[in-house]
Amino acid sequence: METIKDNERLFDAEDVFFSTTDRKGVIRCSNRIFVSLARHPREELIGAPHNIIRHDDMPAGVFKLLWDDLEAGRPVCTYVLNRAGDGLDYWVFATVSAVEDGYVSVRTKPLKTETLDAVREVYGRVRALERQADEEGASRKEVAERGAEALAAELAELGFDSLTAFSRAALPEEASLLVREGVKVPQREEAEGSAATILGLAAAIEENSEILVSQMAEYRALLTGLGEWAQGAPAIVERARRTGELVDILHSEDPESSVPNVAGRITERTSRAVERLGGLTDSVSALYDAVEDLVFHAPLMRLHTIVLGSYAAAVLDGTEEDVPTAMAELHHALAADLKTVAAVCTTLEEQIEAMDAVLREVVSDLDRTRRPFDRWLRALQDEGAYLSEGAEGDIEALLSEAQGLSSTGFPEVGALAVLAARCRGLDLSFDSEAMDSRVDDIRIAIETL
Repeated sequence: METIKDNERLFDAEDVFFSTTDRKGVIRCSNRIFVSLARHPREELIGAPHNIIRHDDMPAGVFKLLWDDLEAGRPVCTYVLNRAGDGLDYWVFATVSAVEDGYVSVRTKPLKTETLDAVREVYGRVRALERQADEEGASRKEVAERGAEALAAELAELGFDSLTAFSRAALPEEASLLVREGVKVPQREEAEGSAATILGLAAAIEENSEILVSQMAEYRALLTGLGEWAQGAPAIVERARRTGELVDILHSEDPESSVPNVAGRITERTSRAVERLGGLTDSVSALYDAVEDLVFHAPLMRLHTIVLGSYAAAVLDGTEEDVPTAMAELHHALAADLKTVAAVCTTLEEQIEAMDAVLREVVSDLDRTRRPFDRWLRALQDEGAYLSEGAEGDIEALLSEAQGLSSTGFPEVGALAVLAARCRGLDLSFDSEAMDSRVDDIRIAIETL
């Protein structure tokens, strides 16, 4: 259902629509909703460049960065303002990814309003700079390049180092809100034929991937926790290193003290802990990347499942044209998603296991350091201390520093253990063989449309 507010046409969350293009952006096919919102005849849209619905307020820099990412093989998600043939505007959240010899762009209603509001302001500032460059005689290429540079700076102000980073943050939020709105693969009870088969298979894929998609909030919480831990990791390494260093330079004045024996064990364990903490930091970084991949690709899979199912339902309703071609393009996109998600789940399981193994080693080393270090410190406080030859520093200040290190300990390791337990608690159930079978069945059904 459409409504009009001022000069803007609004549409409902369930109005999921798409178009496909060749590598140059020439429209190959679309669904009925795309044609309806564009307010151009289908015969005028098919074969036309996609900028037939481009709005003059859209910065050229957006499309420059978008095409850069697409040509590098990266899906792109961003907000786009379009101008329909009847002169009305409409905003969409566009998700563009590669298919065979071209691209598929799925559009949904923008639901993250605060993000859209921020983007509106950013686009306005960037477009103003582009218009100024145009007035100064810059070429179209130069205008786009300046716009892309300005947009990159604006994204950085919002906390994103690239359009890719913005895409990876925006899609999970928009997809989660779309699902929360109740948008899913439609049902057509008692329908028959190839389109009905495709619809049923899309619904099965949606159902079998529900566990992964339903954990989006937990994935994002884990990303936050892992990111914060990684930022604090250098401080942990430095405390472990400094613990070993203090033990090496401070000695007991009592010739019969047990400090030398204790110090040797501490030095050995802190040295090993420092080395393993480096490996642990690498493991956390790899785990972060794996979770981030799942956070992006699981909702991308869901979006392509919904659009395939919605299109199959519309075919059953008799409202679509160019069906086999369009269905094949959507099938290609979903098949690629399922393979990616299967690989990401496998990688994530491996990274969780790898981090667990390194974490256990680090915890063992640091736990076995704590008590000896406390005994070493108490002995020096009771027996008196002196510095190694060539070492510099105030003994009291160094002992005070050692006391501070003892009191602080390594609480971050415990926090990481909690994150690791949460990672192990994720349900990464994904039957890739069953998914492959369904994808193949969809291909066969398309051949009989």
